Amino acid sequence: MTFTTDNPLTWQYLKIDSQGQAKIADSRVSVSQLIQEKHAHGWSPEELHFQHPEISLAAIYSALSYYYTYQPQIDAQIAEEQQTIQTLQAELIQMKVGHYTSDFKQKLQKKRRQ
Repeated sequence: MTFTTDNPLTWQYLKIDSQGQAKIADSRVSVSQLIQEKHAHGWSPEELHFQHPEISLAAIYSALSYYYTYQPQIDAQIAEEQQTIQTLQAELIQMKVGHYTSDFKQKLQKKRRQ
């Protein structure tokens, strides 16, 4: 899901890609990824910085500001991403591929012994 902003503001430390995904400039970390980590672990901005030392605290605050400005759109984006992940996981289970196979653990242990 992409959304466009009709607000001409620029966000210092952020880069908006052609799909409308906001990312921390000069990193691979998206705003939605930071928000998911914040929600999943209850991390403060300082803890996010500790976990991502390559990202300045100022950039993290900029990402949080962007999120709270466009929260409904980004929350919808996250929900859509989660639904896609669940769909793909269900397909893998049906196909009996990857770590969803019953003998995955046995194969992994055998490979480790080699």
